[in-house]
Amino acid sequence: MHPSFTRWLSLQAYGVVTRTLFRPDTPPQTMRRRFERFGGTSRAAMQRRHPAVVFGNHRAGALAIESLRATPRPRRRILYLHGGAFVMGSPDSYRSRALRLSYRCDAEVFVPDYRLAPEHPFPAALEDALAAWGFLTETLGDAARTFVVGDSAGGGLALSLMVRLRELGERSPAGAVLLSPWANLTEAASAGSHRDLWLSDAHLRGWARYYAGTADPGNPLISPACAELSGLPRQLVLVGEDELLADETRRLVARSRASGTDARLLVGVRMQHDFPLTLPWLPESRRAWVAIAAFIEGGVP
Repeated sequence: MHPSFTRWLSLQAYGVVTRTLFRPDTPPQTMRRRFERFGGTSRAAMQRRHPAVVFGNHRAGALAIESLRATPRPRRRILYLHGGAFVMGSPDSYRSRALRLSYRCDAEVFVPDYRLAPEHPFPAALEDALAAWGFLTETLGDAARTFVVGDSAGGGLALSLMVRLRELGERSPAGAVLLSPWANLTEAASAGSHRDLWLSDAHLRGWARYYAGTADPGNPLISPACAELSGLPRQLVLVGEDELLADETRRLVARSRASGTDARLLVGVRMQHDFPLTLPWLPESRRAWVAIAAFIEGGVP
């Protein structure tokens, strides 16, 4: 099959699945069940395919955290904040992605089962991210070898976490990888042209209401794109050229650079939301994974 046809077919299939299962008017609990049904992978099933994978169970108070390592002696740790619009996603449904991240980056990956909206609006997810970071740095130590990675809502949450750590004067991660970060939950976020096969303004407006609850979506800890971005760790930010969040992500990286933060942007040509995770077989995604691994490798002292 010709690569260009494979790309086209993959992107169209992505669009059909996401538009069908996750519409703007789909109730969050329904989206959650569908996300788990189609994305969930049991530990037993994964270990049958990858016998060397080692799992761990951890707790930070009431917060459950799953760890996964795909290499025998990983050189670093990654706190992985999963996506899902703050209303869906779990360690189960992100297990395959955590495996790829662990293997590619020679890291033990920790995935907190943070609380979801609308049952648990802001600041629940941020509180859980802080608790998970505290567990990694206070219990396990060595923040200099610990990174934060987040995709979509998790990318915005990772940025909120770094902003909050700076405010608190706490130790920051060695760096962060943000994949298609949803970092601006105000209605200005989607302004611009795009050819998104899934996400729409209606998606973002509804999901932002679920997460923000009664709080102002422009709160810098809800929309970290509105925060002061100086003094944050180095970042690699990835976005699909055709996705709804592309222009906002470019603005975010430009603001970070203007503030003096080392922020690097990788745009996947003709790609969609979260493309390295949702379409990992495409050449654009493989190149993105090489860039992610190189960025993580370059941040270890």
